[in-house]
Amino acid sequence: MDKSSQTLLVIFVAICACSMLAQAISAIGLFLGARAAQKKLLSLADDVRLHALPVIISSNQVVQDLTPRLKVISENLEKISDMARAKSEKVSGLVDNVTNRAQVQAERVDGMVKGTLDQVTHAVQVIENGVQKPLRQVNGILNGLRAGIDELRRKEEVKSEEGEDLFV
Repeated sequence: MDKSSQTLLVIFVAICACSMLAQAISAIGLFLGARAAQKKLLSLADDVRLHALPVIISSNQVVQDLTPRLKVISENLEKISDMARAKSEKVSGLVDNVTNRAQVQAERVDGMVKGTLDQVTHAVQVIENGVQKPLRQVNGILNGLRAGIDELRRKEEVKSEEGEDLFV
């Protein structure tokens, strides 16, 4: 092999060695960084275990304690809803019944009032006819008597005036 080939080979081997050394240093850096991250994650996991685990356990107990109560509450709400629906339907039926009865009674009262007003109107007409005709007749008779009396007075006044002239 030739000297220039050997020199090139040495340079190539040196470059390869340097690049391998750089890769080893970066691999060590990655290892150290991963180890530091692992320590932080482990400490964070320990903190989560210390603080969150009791909360999770107590919430699990609360859920277990509340589950039967929630079932009872939901059953009671369902019963109340059914009862309210039944009462509402019953009240609706009663209101309809009362409304129908009130309408029938209102129609009866309306008929009675109309009949009474018709009878009162007829009675007023009968009274008017029964009273007006005799009143007109009596008024006519009185007017005739008055006219007769006035005529008699006038005649007497005329006679008395004539007689006074004679005596004077």
